[in-house]
Amino acid sequence: MINAFRRIPRDLPGNPDIRIIGPQSSGKTTFMASLARWPNAKLDSPIQSVNPFDDESGRLIAIAQDILENGLSMAPTRPDEDVHSLPLYTLLIELKPAFQIGNIGNNLRFQVSCREYSGEIIKDLRGGSSGINLSDYLDDCADSSGLLLLVDGTSREDNHYAQAFATLQTELNVRLIGRNKNLRQYRIAVVFSKAEQAQVWIHRYDIQKFTNRRFPKTKETLNKWSKTWRCPMNYFFCSAFGMKGSPATPNVKVQSRESGGTYAVIDNTSVWRPFGLVAPIYWLHTGKDDQRLRDL
Repeated sequence: MINAFRRIPRDLPGNPDIRIIGPQSSGKTTFMASLARWPNAKLDSPIQSVNPFDDESGRLIAIAQDILENGLSMAPTRPDEDVHSLPLYTLLIELKPAFQIGNIGNNLRFQVSCREYSGEIIKDLRGGSSGINLSDYLDDCADSSGLLLLVDGTSREDNHYAQAFATLQTELNVRLIGRNKNLRQYRIAVVFSKAEQAQVWIHRYDIQKFTNRRFPKTKETLNKWSKTWRCPMNYFFCSAFGMKGSPATPNVKVQSRESGGTYAVIDNTSVWRPFGLVAPIYWLHTGKDDQRLRDL
């Protein structure tokens, strides 16, 4: 039965158009599929719901159900030459009324639209040639309001990311200035995935210490980028698979560990509960950070 008394959600102002960039197997598609599925949410979670906006975005839920919930690993995003042939996923995220002081009775809603690029873009930014049209990808990236840079927190390729992000900043700088865009309004969320893994989990309350130890050159490059553009930049942890049990342990079956990071699948799908996925998107959309969305 439809609840005739359900209040219409109040839409939050902001720009929902972002791009997700990260190396191969950093978990870009898994991030979006887990967000769309949003399984086993806590009763006291500030997040009311996550829903796909259209049929194409609904494919993310099918991916979560058919692949992730069956304990299978995600296939890499194909390095398509034409960036515009990649799907543009759009999700509607509702927050409970109590999330914002003074908002009584109405849920808060915001939208995110994103196009995730294959990990080959990181290689090409470092001078490689994967077959994608890098210039077109960068043009498309410049159309967005911000970036979500997704990095596997367990990887050991700090130098690679620093080099790639330095080139990315240079290329976007030319494009954004050429379009008379204000660099100060461009937001960049740096998100470290696989936060359920021990080497990341131990630093879950001190992301600055984590980046200083694990990704010093990447952090130096990103700090220089932020200072040059005078644009907002923020750092986040997330896990698409989350934890299980008490005491908490990673809810994953590790398949392999390489310099590029950790490759794993869900262990127990009945208690699958991601964390940290909404926080960077909310910040990119509104410019506001909220610890409740960062809670593990």
